[in-house]
Amino acid sequence: MNAPATLPMDRVPIVLAVTGHRDVPLNDVPKLSAVVSQRLKEVSAQYPHSPCLLLSALAEGADRLVARCALASGWHLGAVLPMPQGQYEEDFADQASVDEFRDLVQSAAFRRTVVSGHTSRPQCYVDLGDWIAQHAQVLVALWDGQPGQGPGGTAAVVQAFREGVPSDKLIIPDVGPVVHVQTRRAGDGEASGVPTGQVTDLPPVHRGLTDSGEMQRWATILSRIDRFNRDVAHAELPPVREQVASEADGGLSKASALYQLADGLSMAAQKERDQLFKGLLALSTVAIGLAQVYSSMFSIPVLLGIGIAMSLAGFGWHFMVSRRYVEQRYLDYRSLAEACKVQHYWQLAGVDGSVAECFLREQKDELEWIRQAVITTRLQPTSPLDHAGLRARLVQIRTDWIDDQMRYFIGDGVMSRGKADFNRRKDELWSSRSRALFISGMLLALATAAFHAFAIDAASEVHTWLLRAMTLGYSVIFAAAGLCKVFQENRAFAEHAKQYERMGLVFQLARTKLDAALASGDLTRAVEVVRALGIEALSENGDWLLMHRDRPVSAQGIG
Repeated sequence: MNAPATLPMDRVPIVLAVTGHRDVPLNDVPKLSAVVSQRLKEVSAQYPHSPCLLLSALAEGADRLVARCALASGWHLGAVLPMPQGQYEEDFADQASVDEFRDLVQSAAFRRTVVSGHTSRPQCYVDLGDWIAQHAQVLVALWDGQPGQGPGGTAAVVQAFREGVPSDKLIIPDVGPVVHVQTRRAGDGEASGVPTGQVTDLPPVHRGLTDSGEMQRWATILSRIDRFNRDVAHAELPPVREQVASEADGGLSKASALYQLADGLSMAAQKERDQLFKGLLALSTVAIGLAQVYSSMFSIPVLLGIGIAMSLAGFGWHFMVSRRYVEQRYLDYRSLAEACKVQHYWQLAGVDGSVAECFLREQKDELEWIRQAVITTRLQPTSPLDHAGLRARLVQIRTDWIDDQMRYFIGDGVMSRGKADFNRRKDELWSSRSRALFISGMLLALATAAFHAFAIDAASEVHTWLLRAMTLGYSVIFAAAGLCKVFQENRAFAEHAKQYERMGLVFQLARTKLDAALASGDLTRAVEVVRALGIEALSENGDWLLMHRDRPVSAQGIG
C-alpha cells in the first residue's frame, strides 16, 4: 500500500477511530468492507472541506479491515499502538500477519505508541481504549453487541467512548457517538439474530444524564469544524510561519499553524463585525432623525418613507450578515486561536496535558468543536527533550509568549500603554460623549419648555417652527446619547480594561517565577509555571467568550 499525503497542517481533521473483534469470519469481510466503505464515503461527502483521519491499532481483524477501507477511500491513517511495535507484533498469528501489519504502518500518516507505566498487556489495551476515547470524535465498532469478556476489549472501548473514561475529577467526561456495525466472531452464528453488517448509530450517554439531542449536537460540532476548514481554504491569509520544531514534532507545528490561521480568520471576522455595527448605527441614527423631522417639523410622506426604508435596510443588512455567522465566527475563531496558542507553548515546554482538559468543559453545546479542534493537535507524537533543549525552549516561551502578552495587556511603560489602558480610555471617551449628549439634550429640553411657556407670540409661524426644531433637536440628541451608550456597552470597554489589567499582572508574575526557576536550574518548576499560566489564560479567554456571547451585535440592540 502507498502512504497517503501527510496530514495537512492547516486543516482540522474529522477523526474516527476503530475498535472491533480480531476474529472476524473471512466470509463476512467483503460485506463488512462494503458497509464500512459506504459509511466512510458518506462522512467524506458530508464534510467536504476537511481531511478525514482514521485512528487504528492495526490489530488483526476489524482494525485492519477498517484501515484498508479508509486508505481505499482516500482517508489518512494514524497508527496508534498499545505498546512498542516489537512487543506488539508478538500478539499476531504468523509472519504473514506481521508483514500485513508493517505494510499498514508504512501507509500511515503517523505512528504513535500509547506509553503506559504498566507492564501487563491487558492494561496496555485498556490505556489504548482510553486514549482513543479521548482523542477521536466518532468510534466505528465492528462488534457483536455482547458484553465484554474483560478490560480492554471491544465492549469496554465502546462503553468508555459513549460514557466517558472514568476519572476521579468532578467534571462531566468527554463522550462521543458510536457507529455500531454488527459483526460476528469466527465460528458464531448470526449474533442475537441481527444480520451481519447492519449499522446502528449509538448516541453518547453522559453517566446519569440524558442522551437527548446528542446526535444532533455532534453533527453540529463536526459541521463547525468543516466550516472552519472551508473558511481557511477561501480566506486570503498570510502564509503560516514555520516554528522551531523538528519534523517529528508535528503536534508543535500543528498547534502553531492552527493558532495563526484562527487568529487571521478572527481578525477578518472582527473587521467585518465592526463594519456591520457601525453601519447599523449610521442607519439607525438617520432613520431616527428622519422620523423625528417628519413628526416634529415637516410632515412630508417622502421623509417617513425614507426613514422606514433605512430601518428595513438596517434589518435586512443585519439578516444577511447574520447568515454569514460573522459574530459567531469572530468569537469562535478568537477562542480557537487562544486555545491553540496555549497548546503550542505547553507542548513546547513538554507540559503533559491538553488544553481541552481545562477549556470550555462545561459548555456542552456548539462550542465543543473548539475543544475537538485543539485535541487534534496532540494526535502526533513529539520528541523528548534533553535538559539543554528544554531550557532553550523555556527561554523562547518567556520571550515569544510571556513578554509579548505583557506588552499586549499592559504595555512596556515607554512606547506602548497596552490594551488595558486603551480600553479604559475608550470607555471614558464614550462615557463622556454619552454624558455630554445627555446633558445637552436636557438643557435643550429645558430651553424648549421655557420657550414654549414664556414666548410672547405663541401663535406665530416662527414660534411654531422654532418649537418644533428645538423638540427635534433634543429628541435626536437623546437618541444619539443612547446609541453612544449602546456602543460603549456592546464593546464592553470597562470589562475588557479590568480583564486585561489583571492578565497583564498575571503574566508579569509568571515571568518573575519563570526567571527564578530558570536561575535556580529547576526546570520542573519552570514547566509548572508555564502550565499554570496557560490555565489562567484559558480561563480569561473563556470568560471573554461567554461575556461576548451575551452581548451580540444585533439590530434589536440598537434599534
